[in-house]
Amino acid sequence: MSDQVQTFQIGDLELELQTSSEVFCPNLTTSRIAQTLENIEGKQVLDLGCGCGPIAIYMAKHGASKVTAVDVVPLATEIAKSNVERHGLGDKVSVHCGDLFSPIEDQKFDIIVNDVSGIAELPGRAAGWYPSAVPTGGEDGANVVIRMFQNVKNHLNPGGVLYFATSSLSNVQRILDAANEYMGQKIEEIGAFRIPFSKELTDIIEPLTKLCEEGLVSFEAKRSRHLWTLCVFRVQMP
Repeated sequence: MSDQVQTFQIGDLELELQTSSEVFCPNLTTSRIAQTLENIEGKQVLDLGCGCGPIAIYMAKHGASKVTAVDVVPLATEIAKSNVERHGLGDKVSVHCGDLFSPIEDQKFDIIVNDVSGIAELPGRAAGWYPSAVPTGGEDGANVVIRMFQNVKNHLNPGGVLYFATSSLSNVQRILDAANEYMGQKIEEIGAFRIPFSKELTDIIEPLTKLCEEGLVSFEAKRSRHLWTLCVFRVQMP
């Protein structure tokens, strides 16, 4: 295991975080998701798929009254706990290990931020976003997110808000169809970001093109560059 402490730009904050080569590392998408979050102050919030803790820490620093963070990878939760203590937030942030909502039983929240696996397996592994210990969302990247939708309403307070992101390196339509089926509320797109392919993604352009032809992912070719799209959505309960 290779551990190190790095500084990451998460939304409007620079956060010093311990990371590991064996867990999901904060990246540009993490920062983009954070910058779309609103009205956090005084709220009870849940960070699903917390990784090493960047979004949980971000929300605590922006005034959340209580932050619960969950990840399915034991090492990620260990590192997240260390990072919470690093930032002096042990009284506001609790970290739990388990699959989706299983560690929190019947708790409800004002805000839920879903950052669980939403990338197809091939690009997720190739780009290094998902080390071997981190589960992906399957061949089209949608499986875990859809399981989240099936239960999320049980954990939102009246008027509560769910934030979730989609990557065009997944089956976005299947994810949005599930969101509409299980949420039953207006789904609002609040941010869209076009992101150039990394070298690792460019190196697998042929199998990615095949996935695109099969309708499992999508991306844009612009001159000599390829770009994928990150979208962030907001759903508010009545």
